[in-house]
Amino acid sequence: MSKLMNRTSTATVDANIATSVNSPASTYCGRGGNIPDGVASFQDEIVVTENIAISNVTVTLNHLEHTWVGDLIAQLRHVETGVVVDLFRRPGQPQFSASGYSNDLNGDYSFNDNFSHSFDSVAGSHAVIPSGEYCATQPLSVFKGHTSAGTWQLIINDCSAGDSGSLESWTLNLE
Repeated sequence: MSKLMNRTSTATVDANIATSVNSPASTYCGRGGNIPDGVASFQDEIVVTENIAISNVTVTLNHLEHTWVGDLIAQLRHVETGVVVDLFRRPGQPQFSASGYSNDLNGDYSFNDNFSHSFDSVAGSHAVIPSGEYCATQPLSVFKGHTSAGTWQLIINDCSAGDSGSLESWTLNLE
């Protein structure tokens, strides 16, 4: 056996092993308020000091109430990069009517690229749009790879007078 061992050679191999460290999700809370009726927009900001590379974004509008969803545009903006994403934009306009769908909002609405329900489709088929998880009108993946640090704005525009609403709060979840 010792003769066999003497004939065995040893090799050294350098290997790079890829590892991934998933950053834990960070959730930030924003304020709510009234959505001005057809004259201005609701705006709130969250300032994020953590500097992580973004892989996933979820925005939740907590207890959003408004009559006539077709009046509204909801957007997420990262101020430093100038990137703006429509969470939803006047559902039902123009394909249903010039004013969009007349259905109401009264619930919690989360937006993420991995959610499968179309907000516009559901908005057109329910008198009160149910709380739930929806894909945004524009992909939130445009933030992927950007840094989380900076000012994040939620902007809700009421584009037509006659219907009012409010938002209790909102959350931004960054991974």
